[in-house]
Amino acid sequence: MKLDHLKTLFPIKDSHYKGCFFIVGLNKKNYHFRVGICKGKDIIEIGSFSEGIGKHEADTLIKTILSNKKQTEDDLVSVDPGICITLYFRAIENNQLIDPYFDSFQLEQHWKRCTWDRLIVENTPVYNEINITHPDKTIWEEPFITKEAFISYLIQISPFILPFLQNRILTTIRYPHGVPGEAFFQKNCPNYAPSFVQTEKRDDIQYIVCDHLSTLVWLGNQLAIEYHVPFQTIDSSKPLEIVFDLDPPNKDHFSLAIKAALEIKNIFERFNIKSYPKLSGSKGLQIHIPINNTSLTYNDTKIFTTFIATYLVELHPNDFTIERMKKNRGNKLYIDYIQHAEGKTIICPYSTRGKKYATVAAPLFWEEINENLRIEDFNIPSVLKRLTDKSCPMNDFFDQDNPSLIEIIASLKAKNIY
Repeated sequence: MKLDHLKTLFPIKDSHYKGCFFIVGLNKKNYHFRVGICKGKDIIEIGSFSEGIGKHEADTLIKTILSNKKQTEDDLVSVDPGICITLYFRAIENNQLIDPYFDSFQLEQHWKRCTWDRLIVENTPVYNEINITHPDKTIWEEPFITKEAFISYLIQISPFILPFLQNRILTTIRYPHGVPGEAFFQKNCPNYAPSFVQTEKRDDIQYIVCDHLSTLVWLGNQLAIEYHVPFQTIDSSKPLEIVFDLDPPNKDHFSLAIKAALEIKNIFERFNIKSYPKLSGSKGLQIHIPINNTSLTYNDTKIFTTFIATYLVELHPNDFTIERMKKNRGNKLYIDYIQHAEGKTIICPYSTRGKKYATVAAPLFWEEINENLRIEDFNIPSVLKRLTDKSCPMNDFFDQDNPSLIEIIASLKAKNIY
């Protein structure tokens, strides 16, 4: 996984990028035109240009800026957004355009359509068959996320989510009218899918396999908000991970998920098991254990998950349960170990959820599992910012195989503890 991906969305390359910006002012000292772009709810100044524009056009633009100036500070003249242009540029570094070059005026373009998300979407190399429809459609009200912003999230998060989607059949939940709203599961690949979308047939269902960015962007345009994957790849009948789902009765009891996760961490540390916590993005936590290169079967892993879940309930009978019937759980946290089985699925790391606040199934560092943890703090904007500030907590997930599990499960079998 490219840990610096979000810092190098527009690296220097031989060809040029192109984007839509708006004029925010003029530097009278060198007569460079200052340009801005919308990023979330903010307007950011992203650079200035002088190259590529003809003398007549430049003179006209200067007169327009000076006659509509909002304020002047030293040599810097500022104006309100309104005049839109397209620019070519070679890169963006530290939120500044590198070698911008004027292309054209976009007089019919509204300045609010000059967005950072649009810049990302329109400069992402995907198949030509993809046509983003209704980019301004509101998907979440708070935080305000448009369809374009959602697709931009998928593009930016792709180096982190695609490894977990790779070679796995996919079940999505689509929200055609935004969140909240009517939703439906989609397993079968629709007959209108582009030719590049790969599929795999299982039990008479033609599942999508999201192996590359173009498929992910196409799914985003279909408003596939949630991405659920099995525990195995399409070419194996054995799991490549074990997952414990810690499911509190409601969000008010999220502290129980924190307690259960920390108990599991203590157990795993004693057994030298490498594990990775993540938020479900809904109301609980999930603990992933990679077993990539082992020969463990689902029957083997069930011995382990049953033992751990039963042990936790014995330790804390008033807090945890393995009772399947919701009505019989009371206010206890359900340790779902049965969900880890062939044919079952789990929400993919970094998948968005069809929930309030645009929450994400965000991987966490173990030190973040404490009383200050809040599900709503991990949503589309915050997860993107987080990955510019720190590495992905699951960056070495596929390098681990937890060989100690083989001995542990063999010992449990020998003692008939299952």
